[in-house]
Amino acid sequence: MAKSLRASGDGSKVAFGTVQMDGKVVSLQCEKAMPALAKKVKKFLKLNKLSKNIRILDMDGNVTEEDIEDLPDDPDDDDIAATAAPTEAEQPAVATPDPAPAAEPAAVPSDTDDTGDALKQLAARAKALQPRITAVPSPTGDKLRQAFATAVVHLKEGKLDAAGKTLDTLDQVLARLSGTGDASAAAAPAADAEAAQKLKGDPATLKKLQEAAAQLAPKVKALPAGEHSADLTKQLREVIGQIRDGAVDPALAGLRAIQQGLKAAPAEPDGTAPDADPLTIWNAAKEATDGAISALQSKIRQIPDPDLERIAEMGLNGITQGNQTALMKHLMEFRQVDAAGRPKAAAALQAQCKEYRAFLADSELITLCEQNPFGVTVDLRKQLGKALDEIDRATAAVAA
Repeated sequence: MAKSLRASGDGSKVAFGTVQMDGKVVSLQCEKAMPALAKKVKKFLKLNKLSKNIRILDMDGNVTEEDIEDLPDDPDDDDIAATAAPTEAEQPAVATPDPAPAAEPAAVPSDTDDTGDALKQLAARAKALQPRITAVPSPTGDKLRQAFATAVVHLKEGKLDAAGKTLDTLDQVLARLSGTGDASAAAAPAADAEAAQKLKGDPATLKKLQEAAAQLAPKVKALPAGEHSADLTKQLREVIGQIRDGAVDPALAGLRAIQQGLKAAPAEPDGTAPDADPLTIWNAAKEATDGAISALQSKIRQIPDPDLERIAEMGLNGITQGNQTALMKHLMEFRQVDAAGRPKAAAALQAQCKEYRAFLADSELITLCEQNPFGVTVDLRKQLGKALDEIDRATAAVAA
């Protein structure tokens, strides 16, 4: 089955598992780790016009990776599609216009008959709707702009009934987006749209903000669980959304606030509880390094070097020479073993921690990651070494 999947797809890696959707979150439980799987699945769904958050779980239900953000509530696709697709009798033989700028409403003739008056009224409605539709972000905005272009075509062809129905539907969708039930309340003055456009940053500035957010992410993830950590995590997600929307000033203010929040973070408690779960300890440490590794991966994919290509493709699993896989095996065995077998499992786990610690100390690839020339902060030895020490303390009483 794996061979046939590889033959029919573009990738070379296959993993078996299950998928479950809960609201805006799609959870995939895979039998083996796949690099950057959450990001790739989310990108694939977006290409197919599905906005969903992605969470990756191992076979024990532990979260190994996720790509979560605040997603807007889109209006029903059926409503928007109905405005964008005229009937066969009305279908104009014109190309779909570009989403922006929106098409101008048809010129109003100076006739004084009823048809001329109706055309004037519809053209005025279309002109009033145009700035509101332009202000709606994609992908919803793209559909609305396509429907608006269809209404303009109907006006130019004199199909007033079809144009009126389309404008009515656009009014209803905009009213629902505004959350007021009143179409007029959704209006956005042209001056507001202009001011919002001025906030858009140039690509170079936005790239620097993305890199700054990527460097703060592992520091936020490494904070002890609690209200302070939750607040900074929420703030970081808001900043990432602002960067994506091109809002430079709010994003910059948010990054500064996160930096101040990290300085004010409560100190981690000394020592490790003797009954702490070693697997939880390790997953937290690995999650804290994932953000830095991901930022580094995006930089080094442009350089043709075998060692760097391995880091870019496989992440931490690809550079630990089997230590990561062996450690996960012993962590799982320690968690699942019964009381009689626990001392033996603890001793084996501590031995693997020792091997992993020795690898971290001597590995040239780890040094290459930490001393990378791209300015990405990667601190694998400190964060992973600290977790190995905590695992030793948590299993010391059992192994003795």
